[in-house]
Amino acid sequence: MPLVDAMIWFSCRARRLLPLLAVAVSVMAAWGLVRLRLNDNLADMFKANNEEYLFLQSFLEEFGADDRDCVVLLQMEDFFTPSSVKALRRVVHRLREMPDVESVYSVLDAYRFVRALGRRISVPLVPKANLSPAALERARQLAHKHPLVAGHLLSDDGRAMLVAIRLANESQSAADTRRATAGIQDVLDDALRQEEMSFTLTGLAQLRADIYLCIRREQIKFLLIGSGVAVLLAIYLFRSLSAVIIACGPPLAGALWTLGGMGLLGEPVNTLNSIVPALVLVVGFTDAVHLLLEIRRERSRGRTPEEAAAASLRCLFLPCLLTSITTAVGFASLSVAQLDVVQRFGLVCAAGALINFGAVVPLVPYLSTTWLGRSLGGRAAEQEGETAVEQALRHLVHALVGRSRSVVCAGLALTLVLLLAALHLRPDNHLRAGIPGRTASYEALQYCDKSFGGVMYSYVVVEWPRGQELGSIEVLHALRDVHQALAEEEQFGPPLSVLNVLESLPHRAGQLQTALRYLDAAPHGTLDRFVREERRQAIVMAQTPDRGARALEPGFARVEGRLQRLAAEHPGFRFRLTGSTVVASRNVNLIVEDLARSLGLAAVTILTTLTVAFRSFRFGLLTLIPNVLPLVAAAAVLWLRGEGLEVQAVVTFSICLGVAVDDTIHVLNRFVRGVMEGKQMRTAVESATVRAGYALTITTLTMLGGFGAGLFSELPALRVFSLLSCIALLTALAASLALLPALLICFAPRTVPGSVSALFRARTHPGE
Repeated sequence: MPLVDAMIWFSCRARRLLPLLAVAVSVMAAWGLVRLRLNDNLADMFKANNEEYLFLQSFLEEFGADDRDCVVLLQMEDFFTPSSVKALRRVVHRLREMPDVESVYSVLDAYRFVRALGRRISVPLVPKANLSPAALERARQLAHKHPLVAGHLLSDDGRAMLVAIRLANESQSAADTRRATAGIQDVLDDALRQEEMSFTLTGLAQLRADIYLCIRREQIKFLLIGSGVAVLLAIYLFRSLSAVIIACGPPLAGALWTLGGMGLLGEPVNTLNSIVPALVLVVGFTDAVHLLLEIRRERSRGRTPEEAAAASLRCLFLPCLLTSITTAVGFASLSVAQLDVVQRFGLVCAAGALINFGAVVPLVPYLSTTWLGRSLGGRAAEQEGETAVEQALRHLVHALVGRSRSVVCAGLALTLVLLLAALHLRPDNHLRAGIPGRTASYEALQYCDKSFGGVMYSYVVVEWPRGQELGSIEVLHALRDVHQALAEEEQFGPPLSVLNVLESLPHRAGQLQTALRYLDAAPHGTLDRFVREERRQAIVMAQTPDRGARALEPGFARVEGRLQRLAAEHPGFRFRLTGSTVVASRNVNLIVEDLARSLGLAAVTILTTLTVAFRSFRFGLLTLIPNVLPLVAAAAVLWLRGEGLEVQAVVTFSICLGVAVDDTIHVLNRFVRGVMEGKQMRTAVESATVRAGYALTITTLTMLGGFGAGLFSELPALRVFSLLSCIALLTALAASLALLPALLICFAPRTVPGSVSALFRARTHPGE
């Protein structure tokens, strides 16, 4: 093949060109690493080019992004004591002085109205000077009835209180958010150090800061664990430090080149693609092990380093190319997803697979011809006879091949049973999947879910027709009806809107429009939070707990139904349910469509690729069952754990379809070569499985180490991703070493077409 000859020249004879090119690419990657940035915006995880998301974006631009909001959760037995009130005033005052804080809202901003000198005047709900027991007891009683405080800032039992903080800069980076929340934490630590009041900072802004720190730790952890496992296995396998460098250096370079490429192209790191470097590292290491084992085998037969490197490329260039292409296809199949973050993850991983091929395939043979490769021809290069792993594989394959029909039937039955279990999966999404679960901010979030109905909000946008205004009876009635629609849903906290503001102002019973003349007395900025009169819009918001999309969606659907009826009852009015929680819940349903579309595209493309490569449609079909089995096994485990189909599951299935097919390609490569040498069918199958199985076992263990690093992640989503990946990889290895040989015995063609022979023709040796 001209392509193989070109690679042999590039790796074995262009002694200066390849290292110069590698250094140049590394310099560019280093520049990209400097420019790499982090995106920890949870809303971007469900970004999609649909009407729901576009409306959410316009809503957030108008009313303010909710990822700038922090919430201080205060807990104590009694907030209405002189010392507690003074401490709260001290905290609020110091927070408002911070340059990173735009606004602070607390129970101290709530007012009540009293009649004095024949007119109504506003006074603070919590007195500023008179902190007598009687005054504070009255403040407590009023607080539990105040429309802007009860259930919103003060829990029903009176033991929890919230202080809402909005950060100043709308375009804050993750590092800026981290700095701002750290400053808020310092203020809380200093102001409440001597108080019995416990406090925790939570909300989306604080969660962003926690994610920022977590991802930075995870990147280092994954690289260290993935690299460490690869190095340890390479030391065990090759018994030589120089061989370890040859096996691990190129995959590590490919992983860093991928990360640098992300920086150069402006692709940020997020909770989903933070595992890409470790993933690309272990995938590249599999090809490096196959190449190095072949080079060592050729060196043991007396070949020179250059001859051994060339022979390994002739033998493995095509299967390595096919594995890289199929892996890239598995990743790239995610590009048809409707969620933007899934699309970009798939494209980054596909590019990483191809980049790693460009790093591993030329560099491993090249390094083996340098002084690093001298030890490959020593005594450790080829042990006498078969290794213990190969002997165990030979016994296993010999036993299974003799029962090939039974193995095929059992494999088909198992695949069908697991598929039926996997079909019970339903889409789901939890906020907790993307944030560190052991942080104080997340524990506070869970507490707020129980005591306040959540710190996340769902919103109903009410738009009234021209000719109406906020004080119109029709507008106020429409807002009241929306309040009632939300209040009927138990999953929501108490609704909050401009009606609550009007209820806190003096008004005649049942006539809230009479409170409009007192709006100027409302706390500064309160009205802007709920109304945009120039756009004829007002919002009604309801606290929403993190129960997951499956649990919340029925409630959202019922609210939507009520809003449709309200639109009929109020001609000219428009009612729209939105919010990050709502859109995330709706867009998670796209996962099922994305999964079916991406897996279908990947399966067809992989089948076509293998059919063309092996010049046999039958060979292509034989690879499907061994590679479907790992996917349904992972899906069945997900169902048995009682979990839903979340983003990380979709990513796992598409990735594993591309990774698992690599095993079958290497077995088929050895099988075709055995048939070309004139071996009997059973002998060719056994030899191919044993020879390829040794490398596959080592590389699967390596990938388990890389993917398994995620099991130690602080992010629940990555832990599930790692678990499913490990299950799929183990199942893929078992399918390649047991089910695929049985399928070959039962269904493989007895002869190899001449076009396939031309593709796979290489120098062979007796006994290979």
